[in-house]
Amino acid sequence: MFKAPFDGQVLIDIEGEKFSITLPVALFNMYTGLVKEIEGGVSGAMDRGRADLHDRLREWWALIVEGVIPEVRRILKPTGSAVFILQPNSEKVGKIRGWLWEFMAWVCREWNMVQDVWWWNFTALPCGGAAPRERGLLRPSVKACVWMGESNCFRDQEQVLLSRGKWHETIQNAKRRGLDTAPSGFTKTYKMLSVAEERGGVTPFNLLPVANNNRGGTSAGLLGHGAGTPSVLVNWWVRYITPLGGVIADPFMGSGTTAVAALKLGRHFYGCDINSEYVGIANKRIEKARLEMAQLSFSV
Repeated sequence: MFKAPFDGQVLIDIEGEKFSITLPVALFNMYTGLVKEIEGGVSGAMDRGRADLHDRLREWWALIVEGVIPEVRRILKPTGSAVFILQPNSEKVGKIRGWLWEFMAWVCREWNMVQDVWWWNFTALPCGGAAPRERGLLRPSVKACVWMGESNCFRDQEQVLLSRGKWHETIQNAKRRGLDTAPSGFTKTYKMLSVAEERGGVTPFNLLPVANNNRGGTSAGLLGHGAGTPSVLVNWWVRYITPLGGVIADPFMGSGTTAVAALKLGRHFYGCDINSEYVGIANKRIEKARLEMAQLSFSV
């Protein structure tokens, strides 16, 4: 079903044929190829010389900003939007690179950033890793979900409301901070409770707490992809910015996490990846998901 693009192209190909259609949404996970090398191999690149890394960053900018994003914008429907999940890195200890914020500023100037949204991996290692004790820095655990599209792009807040336990916690936090009472002394608690009860939850924060671990045995890491996005996070975005029966495109498909989410949530999917090994993994995951859904349908 899915094949890697020819000649290193990043445009969407299906069965080797480049296509151009109008899609309602595109959801992109940018952990492939050059991006992964920049993020995961900074030390090695620095060992080879700073100029080499700068060349790679310039190459990334040319590939993504000048190459991919114009195509993304072209194929989207007027109410469609795109999400790029990105993590900053450092030139050296205590000196972070600014390319992520330059990219976000570019999106604001040249297109539109719908809202700043961040993914918080609250299971980041408590010590060692990127922030060993002797460096005195904080644990890096937040990645940007750069959400771009028109200001009136499709989004369905009702699909991603915080659960009862979470909204109760939110209300209690507001109460402790005195935010449940107006300056006049009128309490807002009842109103907040009644609205939350009516909706079945409360509005989520723009900081998404999603664990990035191997629990359940379905993570991209366990399946051979070194920089996959958790299925819980992908599912959240699929529900939030795509309608039921909508179409999702992922030209950085990796091991197929977005494809599986789209399939299980009743959306259509197109995708490709430059790495044929990942495409093979994705196809196996997709077929497994189809079988599971077929069995579920049969049992019902």
